[in-house]
Amino acid sequence: MNTRFDITTLAPQAYQGLYAVSDILAGSSLGAGFKHLIDLRVSQLNNCHFCQNLHREWGLRDGVTEEQLQAVAQWPTSPLFNAGDRAAFAWAEALTRQEEDKVPELLAELRRHHAEPYIADLTMVIAVINAWNRVGISAYAVGPHG
Repeated sequence: MNTRFDITTLAPQAYQGLYAVSDILAGSSLGAGFKHLIDLRVSQLNNCHFCQNLHREWGLRDGVTEEQLQAVAQWPTSPLFNAGDRAAFAWAEALTRQEEDKVPELLAELRRHHAEPYIADLTMVIAVINAWNRVGISAYAVGPHG
């Protein structure tokens, strides 16, 4: 991995703030393993190789199986994920792709499986990994263009 620029020293307060929010969300109601799966899926959508590698590694550390990691991109049909998981993945994809027209239907589906605090945690996890993806893509050269 090559560093294009050191964002940790060039924007230290903002970086530390984003990191602090990430620390808070590490203890969210999603659970560490599923949080990494959401982070991985959003990073796949955003094509952030740095974050994909990171969340694969951290996911394995936190109990996610290699089979689950491999199945993330096929979440709609994978038997490894239940209806509540699929609702969370659909929410993550819609928010990442900014598909506002899908929000009412997907929110209703989420509410069939999860309580409001979980949905709030999930939404914040999605927002933060999208921010980290922008940092990863801009500052760290990994993958085909690195």
